[in-house]
Amino acid sequence: MEVTLATWVVAIAGLALIGLLSVLQLVAVVRPRARWTIENVYGGAPGATDPKAYFAFNQGFAWADAFLWLPIQVIGSIGMLLGEVWGFAVALAASVPYLYTAIQCFIWDRDLGYRENTLYYWVVVWGMWPAFGLIQGAYALWRLLG
Repeated sequence: MEVTLATWVVAIAGLALIGLLSVLQLVAVVRPRARWTIENVYGGAPGATDPKAYFAFNQGFAWADAFLWLPIQVIGSIGMLLGEVWGFAVALAASVPYLYTAIQCFIWDRDLGYRENTLYYWVVVWGMWPAFGLIQGAYALWRLLG
């Protein structure tokens, strides 16, 4: 498949986003109860809900993001940049967690009162993830069907 400028943009953006997420989530895997992790990775506070549930919820995402989603996104991005059909198919699969986890976090943040009515929250904390997932998924599907 032809590697276009759009392919480069989507692939590099995917690598950048998953790189940022994975660094944060690897910190959470290594230091799951550290104050910095709670404040900068998880958000909220364990005392706002059942602490056992709070850490279990966040640790599940930390492990899944770092050891499942990271490899899928990296393989998909590299495959797209190589112009391989399988790369676009894997990138399509990698787009799903961007949407799936955004819905989970949207409900979690709403129900626990973590959601903030700020541009930073809606764009950086929450919005860029599902937006990119939609873009990558639509682009990969379009390329596969075209």
